[in-house]
Amino acid sequence: MDQWFEYKGALFNLAFTKESLDAIPEYVIRDDDVVIVTYVKAGTNWVVEIVNKLMRAAGKTDVPAADIPLCIAATVPGFGQPGHVIMEDQPSPRIIHTHLPWHLAPKMITSPKGKFKAIVVMRNPKDTAVSWYHYNQKLSPSLGTQRDIPWDEYVQRFLDGKVILGDFYDHALGWWQMRDDPHFLFLKYEDMNKDLSGTVRKIKQFLDISLDDVTTASIVESCTFASLTSAWADSGNPIQTIVARKGAVGDWKNSFSESQSKAFDAKYRERLEGTGLKFDFE
Repeated sequence: MDQWFEYKGALFNLAFTKESLDAIPEYVIRDDDVVIVTYVKAGTNWVVEIVNKLMRAAGKTDVPAADIPLCIAATVPGFGQPGHVIMEDQPSPRIIHTHLPWHLAPKMITSPKGKFKAIVVMRNPKDTAVSWYHYNQKLSPSLGTQRDIPWDEYVQRFLDGKVILGDFYDHALGWWQMRDDPHFLFLKYEDMNKDLSGTVRKIKQFLDISLDDVTTASIVESCTFASLTSAWADSGNPIQTIVARKGAVGDWKNSFSESQSKAFDAKYRERLEGTGLKFDFE
């Protein structure tokens, strides 16, 4: 754990610095920014691609998705500077992404100012845990990830909220309180998986983008898991080349023991009962 540090209730690895985290609350969000909020391994690259392709097709941006740094508070491999610094130089409208919990995010998002739009994507905690575990094995140890953590130990850390970027439920419920704010659109990874075409249309409508059906269908096809996996493998972007694994819903069944599944179910009921937030697990 020596390469991890705690900051205001959440754990971070060496992709983050206290200086960057300190700067984020006052970070200025432009009126035409599109903000994407995700917990780790909840479809981040997927929704960034969809939004980017829609905006490029509509002539709103010419910045490729590979040039958008994920998590504005982090210095992502291949970028050399914190995301919030890089984004200062990107032309409007920008696509801004954050993994940060609600209480650490820019105040202009959590207390909405201006006309920006925010898309929050969530994924069920069991598949999230499995995907995050395997992704950790691929990331450079220089980021403070530990390749050799046994699965059983990781499961307990996830349940205890002792993982990078903090507790899953704190993150989900922090952002869920924004569900009635018109700046926000909430999506579920599971729904994206079941109905990608409907998801793309929903995002297009939310962003007030007008495209013909043929163009929209082409974007849907280019954003299937198979299409993106192939494109990312050839992108040369060090994060994108390792980001895709199975892209499935319910893959957690191949990793969880019965007792682990029951422990996750108990935590799920404890934290989400009565909140209106629910997830599909298969």
